[in-house]
Amino acid sequence: MKKLLYYLLYLLILIPSTTFGWGITTTMGIGTSLPGWSWSLESSLVPTTGSIVGIETYAGTNRTRVNPDTGFVESVGANVARFEEVGGYKGVLIEPASTNFFLNSPGFGSWIGTRASVSTNITTAPDGTNTASKLVVDGTPASDHSLYHDIVHTSFTNNAKVTYSFYVKSAEYSWVFLNIATKTPAYPYIYFNTTTGAVGSETVDSYGSEDVGDGWWRVWLTHNIGTGVGTTRWTIYPAESNGDITINGDSSSGIYIWGPQVEQSPIPTSLIYTTGTAGIRATEAGEPHFALPSGLFDDKGTAIVWWRPGFSASQGDGTARGIVGTRNSSLSLIYCDADDDQIKSYDGDQTPNQTLAWSANTWYKLVVKWNYDVAGTAKFRVGVDSGSGVSWGSAKTWVGPYAIATHIKIGHSLFSRMHLRQLSLFPTVLSDAQIDSMGSP
Repeated sequence: MKKLLYYLLYLLILIPSTTFGWGITTTMGIGTSLPGWSWSLESSLVPTTGSIVGIETYAGTNRTRVNPDTGFVESVGANVARFEEVGGYKGVLIEPASTNFFLNSPGFGSWIGTRASVSTNITTAPDGTNTASKLVVDGTPASDHSLYHDIVHTSFTNNAKVTYSFYVKSAEYSWVFLNIATKTPAYPYIYFNTTTGAVGSETVDSYGSEDVGDGWWRVWLTHNIGTGVGTTRWTIYPAESNGDITINGDSSSGIYIWGPQVEQSPIPTSLIYTTGTAGIRATEAGEPHFALPSGLFDDKGTAIVWWRPGFSASQGDGTARGIVGTRNSSLSLIYCDADDDQIKSYDGDQTPNQTLAWSANTWYKLVVKWNYDVAGTAKFRVGVDSGSGVSWGSAKTWVGPYAIATHIKIGHSLFSRMHLRQLSLFPTVLSDAQIDSMGSP
């Protein structure tokens, strides 16, 4: 009997948390039972506790993801949440509507060569198919060699942020020069090393790249499209080195290319396939969604979610954007406001916040706890964990309850992509120790 007791005690120490019963999470490491609702958002919308399964109501047109198991870009049909692995964790991808104005992507059928041509279906692309092309220089000596695609200026709103992206891989050349002509016109550019991922000289508003495996990089630039009536032009040049696009052509050398995309967006979004016309991905803002847990927002509670924005605070447009919503508005349980670099909550009267100059493509744990007592006054506050424990903003008087609709919505009024994981809701106010015990970015 004594051995059995020792064994049970050992299990209690070894296993920090587990689930007992319907909707009950017991955190053994701190000796507290926490009834609540939780969704991992890593591979499905099925809850890890409770019984509220998420649902999706997306259009199935032009939606893609990077499959977390294969690493390949793949199409996703209607009413299916998109799960990806980013920054070392799996999460659900949510994006606003976007349009790829290139007419034949992932191919380059509508592009025009200048002392260059396209060899199609030449190697394995980032979606696992044999559809990647090669930009091949011709035999002209001491000259530049390129592909370009023109888009009428009226396709873009004046002074909009427009992002140009495509996938590239080294062949005989290991540098690429991306150049655009804006409406104004202006001619911003970027040099990119297709072997190391290094950026050379550049004159664009912002840029970035992602190693997608097998030698492929997704590289992008973002720039103000300007005003005027000039036709916008989007060009790709092989380059010999940073700052050098003068090549002695040999009619066989080049670089591998795939998946071009240009969109009116401050960052690149997931690839939108096109065949002969511009491709449109419908918005996912406000989806997936879950039925409201009964009584959760009538009294006290805590909400926790991991958030990975695809945009930095400095790239925001000054508008509130919903992260976890309890009503048909971006102003709700947890939202971001890029106008003042803050994570906020709103109970219909007061708005507590915590300042966070968040970075793109970085995981953060966001927390709200409401209706807890401070000297006889109900309060609520917002906290952020950037990797070293929760940092709290100033508390506000809780007027509550939260204004609610019929569902919890993740993502509302988005202007850019984001990933979410580990959404947990509790009908009690957790301590800092309990919150920290649930992980950190």
